[in-house]
Amino acid sequence: MDWAREMAQRLSAAAHGEKDGIVAEYQALTGKKPATLYRIAKKFGFDSGRKKRDDAGTLRCGLTEEQLQFMSALIQESAREVKGTILPLSEVMQMSLDQGVLQKGQISEARLQAILRDREMNSTALNALEPSIRMASLHPNHVHIFDASVCIQYYLKNGRGLALMDERDYREKKPANLAKIKQRLIRMVLADHYSHWLWVKYYAAAGENQQITFDFLTSAWRGGHHEKLPFRGVPKYLLMDAGSANIAKGILNLLERLDIEIPKNMPHNPRRQGSAEVAQNIIETHFEARLRFEPATTVEELNAWVTDWLVWWNGTRVVRRHKMTRTDCWLTIRQEMLRDLPTDELLRDLYAEPEVERTVRQDNTITFRNETYRLKHIPGIRPGKKVTVILRPYHWPQVAVHFGEVDYLVDPVGTLAGGFSADSAIIGTEFKAQPETTVQRVRKTNENLAHGEQKQKGSVPFGGTLQVFGHQADKVAAVPMPRRGTPMEAGRSIVAAQIPVAELLKRLRDAVGRVPPELNRELRAEFGETVDVKAAEAVVAAVTDGRPWQPAALQRQAL
Repeated sequence: MDWAREMAQRLSAAAHGEKDGIVAEYQALTGKKPATLYRIAKKFGFDSGRKKRDDAGTLRCGLTEEQLQFMSALIQESAREVKGTILPLSEVMQMSLDQGVLQKGQISEARLQAILRDREMNSTALNALEPSIRMASLHPNHVHIFDASVCIQYYLKNGRGLALMDERDYREKKPANLAKIKQRLIRMVLADHYSHWLWVKYYAAAGENQQITFDFLTSAWRGGHHEKLPFRGVPKYLLMDAGSANIAKGILNLLERLDIEIPKNMPHNPRRQGSAEVAQNIIETHFEARLRFEPATTVEELNAWVTDWLVWWNGTRVVRRHKMTRTDCWLTIRQEMLRDLPTDELLRDLYAEPEVERTVRQDNTITFRNETYRLKHIPGIRPGKKVTVILRPYHWPQVAVHFGEVDYLVDPVGTLAGGFSADSAIIGTEFKAQPETTVQRVRKTNENLAHGEQKQKGSVPFGGTLQVFGHQADKVAAVPMPRRGTPMEAGRSIVAAQIPVAELLKRLRDAVGRVPPELNRELRAEFGETVDVKAAEAVVAAVTDGRPWQPAALQRQAL
């Protein structure tokens, strides 16, 4: 403010009695109060030369520190998470009066405002951002920052492709229109913190989910999208917000298996994502603003255009911090800093099944992903034991085997010609033995105890000194005589064996062929549901011979 600097110079050079006239002149020009103008002049170097009062800093209005602290706390606690403090000072004073903290007429609102401002207890001071620390990364791919956002300019229109949003119709005050949009356009951005190299990809989805998060991160780290986009590789650290898709167990497990660490973040601390927020703003203002002049019609077309644009942006725009283009800065990466992403097949296993359980086989081996691993060197291992196999993406086919709270690195055995294990013993040439297991040592000790150093054929354990028979009944106390029993009845009638009448009809059909319906009815009327086996045999014989089959006739024939 040139006028403030000029006023301070004039006040400093003014003679006694001229200062009030100068202040009145600037009061007419600015409309500010004399006290305010003197305070502004003091900021620009004016010194009144007055001796500092002995009671400077004390409150002559009678306000106590406790009263000021209470009113400042009211201002602070009225704040909204994003908008900041919203309670006017007049309401603060009224609430303090109602609570008996402030006396009526004790101080004016203007004076209280000045006191709170001088002590940095007012709304402006309380709304100020907390001091932050600048963060640095050590090299390209040391830290990546990932962020997702809904593209507010586009949406999918009735399955016919992309359409521009009319901000007059699609805004917070018209939620019904926003609710009609089933498929949003999700913009995902990844920034390399060291070079600020950018990668962007768009997705059509109802919202963020694990599938598109997995696809975006792996496509960014895989690279190879354009011959002029050299960026690729997995970072050491990944900064991202705590969205539901990001903190899903599958995504976190994948990042852990890729040896990517996620530093813990303070809640509601968007400044940690500063590079991503800057990247989102760059994409929205420098790339998406162009779409007004040449709208995209599909997500595929949009992604092709943004890839083309990224070649230009990363390769030509110089970053003020490191004085290089983003591509040139990223190309300073050294071999030991570049960790290439594993194959898609390994990634799917890392995401879906990073750890599997295996049972040790008879030859102390396990199989995993068509490879064989021998575990004989692991202490305590034996056939039948359960182990956990952990996929190591950067060292495949080497794996980690977890057993007994310890992880062991194991290489595959490999194969010889004919498909035999590479460490197999060649018949007639060599002899190999498995390490003695704990169970085998226990068995040998038990055998030595029971038979001595040399077990003889047919020898009895413990030299036959153990008496195991002939004294068992002596261990049981005397048993009282049982109660008198009931005599068993002999000669009870035995129920004759029965068969269903359907079985009789089947036997007749087998013997004479088709059974006439009349005979069928007569048999069912005579015997009901079941028939005695012997009677059934007699009926079949009689019908076969052409004799009467009725029980009475059969009985006469028997006589």
